[in-house]
Amino acid sequence: MKRPILCFSSNDWSDIASSKYHIMRYLGRDRPVLYIETMGIRNPHPSRRDLRRILEKIRLRRAGLRNVEAQVFVWSPLVIPYHGVPGVPWINRHYMARAIRKLADSLDIVDPIVWTYLPNSIDIIDELAPRTVIYHCIDDYAEFTGAPKEAFGRMERRLLRRADLTVVSSRRLLELKADEARRIRYVPHGVDAQFFADRCQTDSTPADLKTMTKPVAGFVGRIGDWIDLELLASVATSLPEWSFVLVGPANVDTSLLDILHNVHLLGRREYDQIPSYIREFDVALMPFRANKLVDSVNPLKMYEYFAVGTPVVSVPLVEIAGLGPELVTIAKRDDFAEAIERAVQLDCPEWREARLAFAKQRSWASVAETILAECESAT
Repeated sequence: MKRPILCFSSNDWSDIASSKYHIMRYLGRDRPVLYIETMGIRNPHPSRRDLRRILEKIRLRRAGLRNVEAQVFVWSPLVIPYHGVPGVPWINRHYMARAIRKLADSLDIVDPIVWTYLPNSIDIIDELAPRTVIYHCIDDYAEFTGAPKEAFGRMERRLLRRADLTVVSSRRLLELKADEARRIRYVPHGVDAQFFADRCQTDSTPADLKTMTKPVAGFVGRIGDWIDLELLASVATSLPEWSFVLVGPANVDTSLLDILHNVHLLGRREYDQIPSYIREFDVALMPFRANKLVDSVNPLKMYEYFAVGTPVVSVPLVEIAGLGPELVTIAKRDDFAEAIERAVQLDCPEWREARLAFAKQRSWASVAETILAECESAT
C-alpha cells in the first residue's frame, strides 16, 4: 500500500496552478493526500488586499475539509501570521498539530510522508514527529517582499537539517541550500505536455483574443513585484504595432501598463484555458526583474510555453543559461524589443519541434516519481 501524503503548501488549492498543485494531483490518484493550504509567508499589513485575504481564509476555514478530486483533501488553516513574534510559533504549533491529527484520523491517514513547501511548517513538523519529511524548495522564500527574512532563515535552516530529503527546483537553490541540507537533490519542474497538446487541438480561440491586433506577445502567470513592468511598458512603446497580452492576476499597481493602448491585462483565466491563450501568442515572454528572488527561479511558465511550441523571449536567468536559441531567445533589457521581433523571424518548424520535445521530457509524473524514489533511498 502506498503511503499517504501530508502536504504543507505555499499556495491555496484554488490559486493559479503551481508545481505543488500538479504534483499533489498526480499523487492523489492512488493514495490519500491531505493538502494544507498556505499559512502565509509575509506578515500582513492594514491594506484592502490583506483584509480580503483574511476574509477569504475565514470563509475557507468554515468550509472545513474539502475533497477536491480523487483522493486529494484540502484544508485551510487559520493561523496567527506574525512570524518571529514571541509566543506566536508556540500557539500555531499546538493548534495546527492537534487539528491535523484529527483530520488525518478522519481520513484514516497513518504514517504519512510529510511533503512541505514552507519553512514555517517546521514547528508543526517537530510536534507531529513524522517518520519521513521531504522539503520541496521552489523559491528563496526569505527574498519575497515583506517576508521576515531573519525568522524565515532560522526556520529554513532547521527544516533543512530535519528533512530526510530536500528537493530544489533550480541550480541556484542547490548552491544556496546544499551546505545545510542532510540530503539534497535537484529536480526541475515539469509540465503536462499531453494536456497542452490536447487543448491546443480542440479549443477555439479565446473570445478576447479574436479581435486582437497581430502579432501578439504574451505572458501567463501572476503579475507580482518580480515582473518588470517598466520593461514591458518600454517594449510596448517601442513596438506599437504589436499587442501585448498579460494573462494572470495582479497584486501590484499596473497603472504604468493600463495607459498603453497596445497592452491588454486580461486577469486570471482557469488552468484549462491557458493552452489556448499561449497558442495565440506569436512570442511568449518572461520579463522578470533582476534580483535574488528571481535568481533562484525555475520558471514553470517556460515549460508551458514549450508545451505549445511557442517561441520564448526571456531576460537572462540563472536557470535557463545554456539553453539554445531554438528553445529561448535570451535578451537584456535594452535588446528585449529587438529580440521579440527576431524570435518571430527566426522561428521554424524544427525549432518548434525542439520546444515540444523538451516539454515531453519533463512530465509531472516523472517529477513526483523521481522525488519519491530519492526519498525511499534516503530513509
